[in-house]
Amino acid sequence: MNRRRFLGMAGGLALMPRAAWASEIEAAVAAVEGADFIAIGERHDNPDHHRLQAALVTALAPAGLAFEMIPQAMEEAVNRLRADGASRDELAEALEWDARGWPDFALYAPIMEAVPRAYVAGGGLSRDTIGAIYKRGAIGAGDALAARYGLGEPLADDLRAAMLDEQFAAHCEMMPRERLGGMVDIQRAWDAAYADALYRAQVRGGGRAVLICGNAHARLDRGAPAYLARAFPEAKIASIGMMEAGDTAPDGQFTVTLSAPAPEREDDCEQMRRAMEKKE
Repeated sequence: MNRRRFLGMAGGLALMPRAAWASEIEAAVAAVEGADFIAIGERHDNPDHHRLQAALVTALAPAGLAFEMIPQAMEEAVNRLRADGASRDELAEALEWDARGWPDFALYAPIMEAVPRAYVAGGGLSRDTIGAIYKRGAIGAGDALAARYGLGEPLADDLRAAMLDEQFAAHCEMMPRERLGGMVDIQRAWDAAYADALYRAQVRGGGRAVLICGNAHARLDRGAPAYLARAFPEAKIASIGMMEAGDTAPDGQFTVTLSAPAPEREDDCEQMRRAMEKKE
C-alpha cells in the first residue's frame, strides 16, 4: 500500500450506550465524516467516556485501532491473541494491564470488541525510551520517530511556555515549574508515538484508523493529530474530545466534543500530596 494513500469512511451507528446519547453520537460521527484518521479522547477513569468510545468505534467501523494504553512492544502479541479468539482475561494478562496502572480492562475491552477484525496498534513507550527522553530530550524517542515528526526541532517559545504551564497545573503546582521541562519532552514524544501508532493502524489495517487516548493527546492543535498532520499534510484528520459536565474546550482543540457526567473521584491534588509525602 502506498504510504501516502489514505482511505475514506464507511459504516453507521450500531451501538448506543444510552438512549439520551444517540443523537449526540450520530452528530459526532457526522462531524468527522470523511476523515482518514480520528483521535477519540477520554478522561481515563470515566466509565461513560469508554461507553461513548465503544459506540463511536462501532459506528465508525475502523480498519485499524490504536491505543495509548498498549505499548508498541506488545502490538504483535495482542493481534495474534485477537486472531486466536483470546478472552478478555487472556488479553489483559498478556498486556500486563493491571501492573501498568490503567483503569479496569473491562472498560476498554468493549472498544476492541466493537471491531474484532481491526488491526490493533500500540503507541506506549518503554521505560528505557522514557529514560532516554529525560536524558536527551524528545529526540530520545528514536531517530526514526524524531525525523518523521520533527522532535529535534525546538518548540516555539509561547507553545513551550503554555505546555509548561499545563504541566505545572497538572502537578498541582507542587513541583517547581522549571523542573518540568522533561515532562514537556515526554509529552511531545508520546504524541509523536501515538501519531505513529495511528498511522501504523491505518496502513496495516488497510483503511480508516481510530486512536483511543487521553484528551490532551487527542488535541488537534498540539496532540497526536498535529504530529500526524505534520508528517502527512494531505491526510484528513479529525478529533473527538470527551468532556465532563462544566468542562469547556477552546476552539480548535477538537473537531467535536461529547459530554458525560463526572464520576465520583478523589481530588487529584490531594492524591498527589499524599504520594509526595510518602516519598519524603
